Amino acid sequence: MDKRPLYFWLILIASVVISVVIISLLVKAMKVILMAILVLAITPIVFFILKKLLLPNKKDDSDKLKTRH
Repeated sequence: MDKRPLYFWLILIASVVISVVIISLLVKAMKVILMAILVLAITPIVFFILKKLLLPNKKDDSDKLKTRH
């Protein structure tokens, strides 16, 4: 019996399994990278919203721009 077809199928199955593992690792890495990018993009927005809500600006007359006469 010729073992070439058997080796072909074994190599094919091994290559499919290795490809699935590599793709799943890349997808996990992409999820982590996407999460980091989203966190870095949304953090300043949330910071300014919380700053406005928690520390409202109390302006008095000394804070206003003075007009030239």
